[in-house]
Amino acid sequence: MTILIEYGVNTEMNDYILAIGDILYDKDNQNSYRIISLIDDHLILCEMETTKLELQQIKYTIIADLVLSNKIEIKKDQALVYDIDQLSESVRNRYILKVHIMNDVKIAYGPSYLGLMGKSSKIELQKILAKYNYPISSFWRMCTTYFQSGMKNYSLINAKSFKSNEVKTYTYKARPGAKSTYNLDNVVKPNEYVIYFEEALNEYKAGREKTLKNAFSRMNILHFTQAEIIDGVATRLLLPECQRPTYKQFYYYAQKHLTKEEKDLIKTSAAEQRNNKRLLISDSLKDVYGPADMVEIDACEADVSLVSELDPDQAIGRPIVYFMIDVYSRIILAVSVAFDNNSILGITNLFLNLADDKQEYCKKYGIEFNDKRLWPSGVIPKRIRVDRGSEFKSYEFDRICNELGIEKQIVSGASGSLKGVVEQAFHQMHAKQNVHLENHGLIEKRYDSLHHKEASLTIHDYTRMVINFVLAHNQQHLETYPLTKEMIEKNIAPVPAILWEYGSKKYGMPQPIPVLEQYLFSLMTPIKAKISKRGISYKGLWYFAPNDKRLMSEMYAAGTRRMPFEVRMDMRDVGAIYYIRNSKLVKIPLNVLITGNSDYKGLTMKQYEEYYSAKKKMQAKGRIDNEKIDTAVYANNESIVKSAKKNVHSRTKDIRSSREIDKQKVSYEGKISARLENKDETSKNISSDEQKENGVTEYRDYASFEEALQDFYDNN
Repeated sequence: MTILIEYGVNTEMNDYILAIGDILYDKDNQNSYRIISLIDDHLILCEMETTKLELQQIKYTIIADLVLSNKIEIKKDQALVYDIDQLSESVRNRYILKVHIMNDVKIAYGPSYLGLMGKSSKIELQKILAKYNYPISSFWRMCTTYFQSGMKNYSLINAKSFKSNEVKTYTYKARPGAKSTYNLDNVVKPNEYVIYFEEALNEYKAGREKTLKNAFSRMNILHFTQAEIIDGVATRLLLPECQRPTYKQFYYYAQKHLTKEEKDLIKTSAAEQRNNKRLLISDSLKDVYGPADMVEIDACEADVSLVSELDPDQAIGRPIVYFMIDVYSRIILAVSVAFDNNSILGITNLFLNLADDKQEYCKKYGIEFNDKRLWPSGVIPKRIRVDRGSEFKSYEFDRICNELGIEKQIVSGASGSLKGVVEQAFHQMHAKQNVHLENHGLIEKRYDSLHHKEASLTIHDYTRMVINFVLAHNQQHLETYPLTKEMIEKNIAPVPAILWEYGSKKYGMPQPIPVLEQYLFSLMTPIKAKISKRGISYKGLWYFAPNDKRLMSEMYAAGTRRMPFEVRMDMRDVGAIYYIRNSKLVKIPLNVLITGNSDYKGLTMKQYEEYYSAKKKMQAKGRIDNEKIDTAVYANNESIVKSAKKNVHSRTKDIRSSREIDKQKVSYEGKISARLENKDETSKNISSDEQKENGVTEYRDYASFEEALQDFYDNN
């Protein structure tokens, strides 16, 4: 599939020996430098042994020669893995704030970041810090640590938060904190005045109140005042504090119910908001700064009905195709073909494909290509543009974006053109595929469409068609791409793969995935399991890691209690769960020592839940049956007891001897001979004719053994 056409640019793939994130150790001066960017044959280095941000630019070939001459050593540091859910709320919120700040800094000063150096006025930086109300002194400490780490997000978390993952519990004899000056029973509860909070927020969102403080004050004036006469003049006074909500309560409610888009819109005009946040379409590159700065994600139902891979005679309906497309170059970065519609699973499939080695991925479908430029891998986009699909508005998608440091932007409703890059890709895919799908499951908008009956392709077959489209799209000439003057002068053809390479040299290489384990952990689903002395349980499954001594200690401490234990699971395989221990990703497999537990290895969570549901139904039926049996047994026992002869008093003398007599009687009644005699009686009851038919000789008495033997020979 490698048919990339030369368009006057260097199309040979550079075999870089250096990568973003590498540490360069200078053996002469014993200093270390972190590679933070690669721009058109230049490296941007950050000095590590310093408390001040020190950046410098140097030619790639110079460093490469020093590496080859063994004067500079390339080092890899051990990256930390963290679970954002195990951080306290304050630490987590602080972390997310810092991620947003550094993302804005990378957009404003990347890819060289040299604009951060020197004493010149940094207008863009001042705007960013003012936007987030962040002090300049704290910023420089954060910025230095961030670049020295190789722009890894865990550097934005206070190191003290990694010292222990244990949750501390306290037992208080009295309620902690300062005592309230009011009767707690009379303090206003926020949920009692939601209607007033909503009214105030609507005023704020409409622009009639410029700040939340003003909106809060107006709410108090309208609803929490009383009429008073002071010096003969009628006026209104605020109610006592114990009879009205606090600003803290209102602020918390506002932060919980205002989206980021609403906050941005409030701070600027609607027109300004649309302009600054508008998506790049086919006639402009405004506000998009190179490859992986902005990507679009969307899903569509393919125009074809598929058949089951297990039963080719069974139609199973339409597959769902997800695309992730880079807005700058129009290159398709990731793809997912599955049956998960409006599902976070479809999105995570897309992110997993983004990290996959595309050559190895294609080999699974019998497709090979040699030039890695055709399908880049292992990069993290800075911004994602999505529509208002349920999966994109979900908490889980927000969590993934926050953990990966990606800014999410949602287009307005019924505005698919605002993400026209990915929409156009779907149109092109259907146009090129549908001509081949006629009479093979093509779904046509006709009442007499026979797509289910004509279906012949499996999802494996259709995925191959999608991959072929991706490879073709990434190396095709884009007639409507808005070429710049520089692109025309340098003879840069509007081909996605070439535009990606050109943009990477001009604007810097896209940020690679710094820690793959952290990336994969972020794509897993947090679940609330239970820990006890039997292990970790979730929905009837048991997990155990015999080599984790700390886990065994926690199991022992839990005892028979089932204590909460937060872990993560890949919903594609219930065979293992994962958690963070000492900044490392730990895998806990299913406990094979529990009968039947390992049978579910290799199942998806959806598949397992079907078994789990069937098990629950069986248990429910069993409880009902047990209740019926218990009722019958109770009635029978009651009847036996009532029918037994009741003496006024049982004799207590000679208990032992009497017990022995009954004991021997019971023993004798259970003798083996009785069972043999019953068997003989059964045989005797069979008629002589039946015996003859069955080859049984009539019973006779014989005077001697010899007589009996002679009779046997005579009859046989």
